[in-house]
Amino acid sequence: MSTGITPCEYARQRHHDILRWRNLWTILLFVFGSVLVLSLIVIVAFILLQHRYWEGAVCALGTVVSGAAVKWIVERRQDAKNEEEEAYRDVEAKCGAPALEATVQPAALSSAKDLRERYRLFGRWL
Repeated sequence: MSTGITPCEYARQRHHDILRWRNLWTILLFVFGSVLVLSLIVIVAFILLQHRYWEGAVCALGTVVSGAAVKWIVERRQDAKNEEEEAYRDVEAKCGAPALEATVQPAALSSAKDLRERYRLFGRWL
């Protein structure tokens, strides 16, 4: 008698963990993008309202650096998306229904699909 977990349970847990990371990368990307937009507003305020071009140039340089950081975050987010899709296929393979029972969906697969939909923040394209 073994006390280990089944391959299906392991695949579901792995998918859940990877999905959580995908969600965290998405949140970080949203927050970082919001900060970037706010910094652009500050640049416009410095240049137009106070005629302080030096501070505007420094802010613009900071925005360019932030843009490079956003590129890195987007790449990590894409990696997390690819890993999550691979983990989801693994759940389907390990917990999927046999060919004779194709119309009946197992509870494990159904809960994995529900979890995937619940963690999806910005639609199916991300």
